[in-house]
Amino acid sequence: MSTQPKIPIKNIYYMLCYAWDILKQDETTLTGVAKFDHIYNLLARLLINGTKNVIKRGFHRKYQEMTEELSLVRGRIEVTSTLKQLPFLNNRLVCQFDEFTANGPFNRILKTTISALLKYPELDFGLRKELTDIRYYFVRIDEIRLDPWTFSQLKYNRNNRHYQLLMNICELIYTGLITTEDSNSLKFADFIRDGKMAALFEKFVLNFYKKHLPLTKYKVHSPNIDWGLDTEYDHTGLEYLPQMRTDIVIDNNVERTQTIIDTKYYASALASGNYGEVRKLHAGNLYQIYAYVTNSPYNGAVSGMLLYPTTEHELNLDYKIKGRNIKVKTLDLSVEWEDISYRLLEIIEG
Repeated sequence: MSTQPKIPIKNIYYMLCYAWDILKQDETTLTGVAKFDHIYNLLARLLINGTKNVIKRGFHRKYQEMTEELSLVRGRIEVTSTLKQLPFLNNRLVCQFDEFTANGPFNRILKTTISALLKYPELDFGLRKELTDIRYYFVRIDEIRLDPWTFSQLKYNRNNRHYQLLMNICELIYTGLITTEDSNSLKFADFIRDGKMAALFEKFVLNFYKKHLPLTKYKVHSPNIDWGLDTEYDHTGLEYLPQMRTDIVIDNNVERTQTIIDTKYYASALASGNYGEVRKLHAGNLYQIYAYVTNSPYNGAVSGMLLYPTTEHELNLDYKIKGRNIKVKTLDLSVEWEDISYRLLEIIEG
């Protein structure tokens, strides 16, 4: 799509808070968010605030195994390596030892991301200066090649959990970077126009309901739904059968109802037809939610909902197909945050 909803940066910030489950953190992180007109400036501010806290409490350190050529013995001597290089070592030994260092993956990712953000051409001047000043604290930290594997290997515990938000920010910035093969330069994608918001929208809605719907009544989860394959049939090619992975499932354990929500981040909930025809719903989306509803194993009334973001007009559509209720709703992300919260609760509890 050529156009996507124009969402105020402040609302994107709140969506990030829910998606990353950081609402309990210090509210001062929101200071000045309203003035930003680019998401990278917002992320730079969050990165600056979080990194300053890390510097104040001290970099996370861990023991790392090091191998170096030394004039004095440290740790244990690597005999094989020393003998192989003996003519070239000039009375030095190859030693292997453990060093308690801050040059670990968390701080290396931080430094690499700060360096990348400094190349953003529209970065606010004040933010650029702050990032430049902060980067001096990383003078003994090496940069690292960022890729999905780098972030997937991060392990958190009570000693490094304060890095988790920063790593989320770094990963989000990484997903928006495109490295050109010819010049190895960085190009910054537009998160809104380039469709980077779909996963964020889904996780935001999921965590919003987890936080605000009472646990005594609701269960909010996102299970996989089985296809209900006939057990007596000799199926061929099961590995090609796609998973029915739901976005959000809300079980009302008091009224014994289940609502399966599929979020779709499109510019419009309606697709253009032929010239002069009324725009219609996306057929594939309806087929998908109907498949979820008809295959759900829930012991109660099951309904489905397609939820689209919008900044234009609201949709409240309701159908009953072969005894199954299918609703289509929109969520206006351009309004005040209180109105967004009210709308989300209304479509479930209203």
